[in-house]
Amino acid sequence: MLSRRILVVGRALRGFATTSSTPEVEATNDVDASTQSRVHSKDISAMRSRHRVVAAGGIPPMEYEWERDRHSLQQRFGTYGLESGVDVRQCWPTLEEIEEERAIGFYREYKDVLREVEKNKLEKQKQDALRLAELERNEKKYPEILAKYQASQVKKEREKDEKEVALEKKIREIQEYFGYWIDPKDPRFEVMFNQKEEEEKKAEKLAKRLEKQKKTIAEVL
Repeated sequence: MLSRRILVVGRALRGFATTSSTPEVEATNDVDASTQSRVHSKDISAMRSRHRVVAAGGIPPMEYEWERDRHSLQQRFGTYGLESGVDVRQCWPTLEEIEEERAIGFYREYKDVLREVEKNKLEKQKQDALRLAELERNEKKYPEILAKYQASQVKKEREKDEKEVALEKKIREIQEYFGYWIDPKDPRFEVMFNQKEEEEKKAEKLAKRLEKQKKTIAEVL
């Protein structure tokens, strides 16, 4: 019974606490609201701080060792200028690099480049003139070339017709000789045709031999 009374009193006290509006409770509620507001106002892009700086149009800090080598400093100065904080003296090439660039002709004087451009321009004009002259010569010879081409096409068609006629003759001979039709694309087609020719040659030789024997017997008699 005592434990049940304690439970009832505890529930009543919790209910009273939730329904009361003392200044301390209101202050606590205000703190929680401000905290939640700050949480919702935080950046939720999941970007790193340097990326947020770049996205906002600022200059990111140098955080890595590789950002301090001369090549990276040159890129940084070229991107952000004097505001990058880079000492411009660190961007100049070394003497060895200058000599190497001169050796490979990486940088040339303006007058040398201009002279080469003019030379290339004249060379192109010369090549264009030669090409135009060739086109004019070919244009004059066009009727003759066209006539030769048309004649060659007619010759090809005639040869094609002759080959087709010869093939049809082969097909007909094989069909008559063996008694059935066979596709010219079949690998056996040429074999059968050669076999037919060999047998015909043998038959022709045998016929000549018999004719010769008949003549010999007739002369003896």
